Amino acid sequence: MTESDAKALREQYLARLDEAMRGLPHGVASDIREGISEELEGLDVVETEARIARLGDPVAIAREAQDEVPDGPTIVVAPPVAVSPIAPRSATATRGFAIVAALTLSFGGFLLPVLGWFVGAVLVTLTSLWKTWEKVTAIVVPFVFGALTLLLLQFMSFTEFATSGSSSGAGPRPDEVANNPLVPSFNMWHVMFILGFVLIPASGLWLLWRLRGRTAR
Repeated sequence: MTESDAKALREQYLARLDEAMRGLPHGVASDIREGISEELEGLDVVETEARIARLGDPVAIAREAQDEVPDGPTIVVAPPVAVSPIAPRSATATRGFAIVAALTLSFGGFLLPVLGWFVGAVLVTLTSLWKTWEKVTAIVVPFVFGALTLLLLQFMSFTEFATSGSSSGAGPRPDEVANNPLVPSFNMWHVMFILGFVLIPASGLWLLWRLRGRTAR
């Protein structure tokens, strides 16, 4: 037997192997065929027959290869990362709201007496761009000053009523009442009224001044 006979045996065996491995992935079948072809290369007829017998039936080779091939690629799916939604910015945390609150505190009482100031005070407490002590200062100081002014007005009215009621009897003379330090003069009341009139808008403007350079949260 010649070398051509060995080659014919080799080609015949490889053809049967290709037919048996048609169902295998191309890469797997190509690697198996290349390896067996190298084993059979350069052998004579007797050696080729012996090596083919040792390799076994191509169908069995293909079946073993099929068992070792996984059904499909394993895909590792990472669990979805929980992304917390961005909370929408509150309207009370914006500079625009803070500016409106300060202006309402300053001038709301002129547009809507008493109630307008209270509305401005509530708006100021809602915003987060000012510190607590700033809010307390802007709201409490004008409120306390206004309350003291009203009490002083009541005291003046009561004193004037008592003075006028006793002027015909044995009560104090008008010049004594005028010199009494407990009875505020007209000029003193006028100054306090002006201070109260100015202090309320000044508190809101002070908040606007404190707002400079601060950004919305």
